[in-house]
Amino acid sequence: MDTKNQGGEYREDRVDIVKNGDGFAVGYTQKGEWLEYTVNVQAGGKLPFELRYASGMDNTGVRLFMDDEPITDTLALTGTGDFDSYGTFKGTTTKELTEGEHVLKVMVTSDYVNLDWIAFGESEGSAEDIRNGTTGIVPKIASDAANAFARAAGNYRVFDLMGSELGNIRLNAGATLTDLKAGLKTAGFGSGVYVVRNPAGKTLKLQAGK
Repeated sequence: MDTKNQGGEYREDRVDIVKNGDGFAVGYTQKGEWLEYTVNVQAGGKLPFELRYASGMDNTGVRLFMDDEPITDTLALTGTGDFDSYGTFKGTTTKELTEGEHVLKVMVTSDYVNLDWIAFGESEGSAEDIRNGTTGIVPKIASDAANAFARAAGNYRVFDLMGSELGNIRLNAGATLTDLKAGLKTAGFGSGVYVVRNPAGKTLKLQAGK
């Protein structure tokens, strides 16, 4: 509804970004605002999803669309007490999704709800697994491309989301993304979101599990 980043975090454009612990969330939302993301649907059908949100209001709502067609009813989100306390809404799409590249739209249907992440899965359990491996709504990235990130032997530098270097881990040639996450755990990095830079200078943001 305005051209300023009201939260003043992460970047300077029309999207309002707020701090959320060690990460960020979309905040200062108003009814009628929306965000769009290019996504790669890897499994068709009516899919379960999880939405992480916070609101100091008693009731707020959002609705999800795919290629401008509604795939959920309005999601009635109960208040979480304040805008720093996040809860998880679990649901299933009301429309079958088709595999391939699509545009996901998140429409805000009432004022003031902070949006942290959305994860889809083939089952409720897989939605949780996907969520644990991401920071929320993320750009499309194929699993083979993600694994390719970790294949080169050498030192992988680890940063927090503010760009401070925390340390490094070493991987052998042919490693996978799973090996990278295991390496973080072995090196003593706790559960959280990190930015990793490989020996070729490419970076990848990922969440290390507990």
